[in-house]
Amino acid sequence: MARRWRAWHPEGGSPGSDVRLGDEEAHHVLRVLRLRAGEPLAIFDGAGREWEGTIVQAQGGLVVVHLGEERTDTVEAPLPVTLVQGLSRPDHVEWALEKATEVGVHAIVLATCARSDGPPPSPARLQRWRRIVLEAAKQSGRRRLPDLPDPRPLRDAISSIQGTRIALQPGGVSFVQVLEGPRPAAVALAVGPEGGFEETEVEGLQAEGFTAVSLGPRVLRTETAGPVAAALVLHRWGDLGRSKPE
Repeated sequence: MARRWRAWHPEGGSPGSDVRLGDEEAHHVLRVLRLRAGEPLAIFDGAGREWEGTIVQAQGGLVVVHLGEERTDTVEAPLPVTLVQGLSRPDHVEWALEKATEVGVHAIVLATCARSDGPPPSPARLQRWRRIVLEAAKQSGRRRLPDLPDPRPLRDAISSIQGTRIALQPGGVSFVQVLEGPRPAAVALAVGPEGGFEETEVEGLQAEGFTAVSLGPRVLRTETAGPVAAALVLHRWGDLGRSKPE
């Protein structure tokens, strides 16, 4: 079966209308995918909507898509999961952003922690990271882009997060024990940078209602732990591994 190609157009549209892709998306369609007029190209707005589409113009850096029927099937996770990811090396952050988006997290908040490496990310790097999230959403079939605010100190990152709060920490209670409880309205997962959270940070998280939880006897890297924990949560309380949400 041929792959179903998709492109992002934040303004969306309506069935029967034509939309012109932005420069980056048009470049990707023309130079990477090498699609031409007459070929199918679905359009999603990043806010939860998607339409079937057909390319009607594709030349000179310009791509215009005629929108067809809006898709109404459910692809977003029914449980909002926020990943608070401690800032680490850029390549580790990029991997975590990509995989957490594919798994289905609702939001990713990058937090500056005591053991975070290097200076804060530049505007250009933040733009790159948001593009990684967009491409991961596009590849995985998501219609809503995870929220990705600017990085902030850990205390600020956790201040307004709602739902059951879980901090990944060696020596914490079993993740299985937490997942045996009733399904919450939302979940927040906090993951430290390389080297983990410092003890004072763990105490601060616990004071804010986070439960220290262990993933098991093996130590996962910072960029692996968050997506794995999100997958476990969405398998237990969401739609991961199921044809339909519970």
